[in-house]
Amino acid sequence: MRRTPAVARREILEAARAVLEGGQAADFTVASVMSRTGMTRKTFYVHFADRAELIRELVAPLRADLDASMRRWSGAADPLAAGSEALAEAARMYTTHATLLRAVWWSAAEDAEVDRARTTLLEPLVTVGAKLLAERRGFDGGRARAVARAMATMNVHVLLSLGPTPTDAEISATTDALGEVWTSVVLRDDAARR
Repeated sequence: MRRTPAVARREILEAARAVLEGGQAADFTVASVMSRTGMTRKTFYVHFADRAELIRELVAPLRADLDASMRRWSGAADPLAAGSEALAEAARMYTTHATLLRAVWWSAAEDAEVDRARTTLLEPLVTVGAKLLAERRGFDGGRARAVARAMATMNVHVLLSLGPTPTDAEISATTDALGEVWTSVVLRDDAARR
């Protein structure tokens, strides 16, 4: 069956997602992905330079959403309200893409390319968190990044625990709890004055 380049690329991405979601990082090979498509390994390299590019393509739409959310939060006049909205957006993303995000997060320890994808997804929150910690708490760059990374990692673990089918009440309770932690750490001075 002859496919257009766009169709072939989409099929490869869908197969890659299925392989990554369904197994261990060691199972995530070009051969295992292509076996699900009926296309040859050679065809893979027509559409992707390597497996790392394939992984980047899988997480690129999620990273774009994260970047947009973090830009809104970072530049907001009211970081508390904007932070709450960013958490709600993150919860929606983690719910919609729970299986892929779990696969990326848990496979990262076993696979350097998957780890780079995980870092790509974590970095926007670390950057904004570090900026806010430096501005609002006076943390130096290294300390701000370390605290922001710890808090971003906390967010990921808590949001991943929601799974793919949480209720609205579970999402709300989770984002409220995360918001309380972020407010007490990042915006502590502002929150105390309210």
